[in-house]
Amino acid sequence: MQYNDTTNKNGIIQLAEDYTDLGDGYISGNSTMLKKFTAYANEVSGDIWSTIWSSAGSWQWDDSNQADLPQATTDIVSGQAKYTISSDILTIKRVEVKNENGGWTKLKPFTREKTATSIGELETRLGCPTHYFVFNDTIQLYPTPSYDLTGGLKVFFDRAGVSFLPSDTTKSPGIASPFHGLYPLGMAIKWLSIKQPNAPSLVVYKNDYREQMEALREYYAKRWEDNTPVVLTTTVQNFE
Repeated sequence: MQYNDTTNKNGIIQLAEDYTDLGDGYISGNSTMLKKFTAYANEVSGDIWSTIWSSAGSWQWDDSNQADLPQATTDIVSGQAKYTISSDILTIKRVEVKNENGGWTKLKPFTREKTATSIGELETRLGCPTHYFVFNDTIQLYPTPSYDLTGGLKVFFDRAGVSFLPSDTTKSPGIASPFHGLYPLGMAIKWLSIKQPNAPSLVVYKNDYREQMEALREYYAKRWEDNTPVVLTTTVQNFE
């Protein structure tokens, strides 16, 4: 389903006009309204992201509108332990480092609070990293790298869906097509909840939205049921 199809009248914006009973062109033909409803569309995207993420207990979906894979590399610099990551990264799935011989190794997550060694001492150690610690938009490697290597640090991550822009027309939601209808429905709910909270249609829309969200959850949970992530209980050992 396209975002704004003023020709065939079956885009997300056009359905939102129908659901809200605002009329043909009231949103698509008004730049202010189009901005408002685009904001609603992106709020719906956030709801959908949360539902898909929780359906399997781990992130197994990436918006089909993304132009690249959810991974990034950067150079390792000798004596530099901290590396900035993009603010678009929501969660870290995996961190790998390349050693001086060119071999990749998966790093282990590190919890500062549960190490018996002083943080100051850890930060002075040099070598090939074996652990990592994440805080805010920074990854810190332990021990600190003792070598330079182009593209030596690789991060695999989760990210949110691609946001809609008011100028979008042919862009479609980056989820399975049977659930594209969640967008105009959710947008209408957000509008009516503010402008017409007593509208009889609002109750109907909320029920439909809830049922479709549950169907979305079940769909993505079953989509990878042969590869459902295992929830592990990890014993944190001292970093020595």
